[in-house]
Amino acid sequence: AVVSTQSGHYGRADLITRSSIDNVHYVLVKALMQLPRSDYVFCRAQLSQEMIDDNLTKKIDDVATLLETCQFPEFWNVIQEEKIFTEMTGFTECARKFICHVVQLTYKNIEEDFLMQLLGPSVDKDLFLEIVAEEKWDHNGDSVFVGHKEEMVEQKEIIEKMPIEVVTPILAIR
Repeated sequence: AVVSTQSGHYGRADLITRSSIDNVHYVLVKALMQLPRSDYVFCRAQLSQEMIDDNLTKKIDDVATLLETCQFPEFWNVIQEEKIFTEMTGFTECARKFICHVVQLTYKNIEEDFLMQLLGPSVDKDLFLEIVAEEKWDHNGDSVFVGHKEEMVEQKEIIEKMPIEVVTPILAIR
């Protein structure tokens, strides 16, 4: 924080207020909601050592690490312990969006039960089907096709035969 001194000069305040710390935590969580973009890393790099050592900042770092290392079931357990995550509007939806992004990059087909586990404990069958439809995935019984539609198209090898007389002028070196 920048404050005005008696001499009219501006300098860095030595005292960080509780509300400014809360704002930093809020910004960090909002940045985390932007995954896979690197907003969180950029915000984290701006922190002072005092802020890095703060307990809630460490917890936010832990949650970021769980998401970035794809430890999704553990992530869902840890966020239940801190109200900054449970009370942040849209946080769970953004986490699910990131998880869907990772799943689509990692799998072609995934078992329904496993995908539901990755998407969090509060996902019931209706929400699951809504997410599958929103992501434009194909639900086939006990599994979900999360690959790209073009991957489903069979590739066909086309062989064309050309007489050497036709090819020779094209390949001629001058």
